[in-house]
Amino acid sequence: MICKKCNKPTDSTCNGQCPACWEVTSTAWQERMAIRMDASQFDPQTLVNTLLTHHWMHECRIIPDYMPPYPGKDTRPTCVVCYDYRDCDPDAHATSRQTFLRYSKGPAQGYFWDMYGDDFHRPELALAALIQAAPPPRIDVVIDTHGR
Repeated sequence: MICKKCNKPTDSTCNGQCPACWEVTSTAWQERMAIRMDASQFDPQTLVNTLLTHHWMHECRIIPDYMPPYPGKDTRPTCVVCYDYRDCDPDAHATSRQTFLRYSKGPAQGYFWDMYGDDFHRPELALAALIQAAPPPRIDVVIDTHGR
């Protein structure tokens, strides 16, 4: 095999380049793609409030160390997004007042609300998921102005 960049014979190639040329190309690409934005210029509270565009999003909680009600011996804490229906029927079962954000990889792909939540691993990833999610079911029961 011949490297398409340096035209020298090589035993293996990556994208047609020898390992040395690939390393140079990869390093240059990583430097170009590096995030150059200074995160210290942002106020975290203002940034989060700007990203959460609907009232119901502000009512959600990101729980970074959530444990289910009846954990097994191997159950570990997960990072979930939860919406509590605090103003629902007070006679309803306690677990029916909460709904958790999940992601479907099946035919109907996307975020949806369910009685079990997916592990988003970090609060930042949970926030990104919340921004993309549809409103929880029965949101108009709690926020009567939703959709108007």
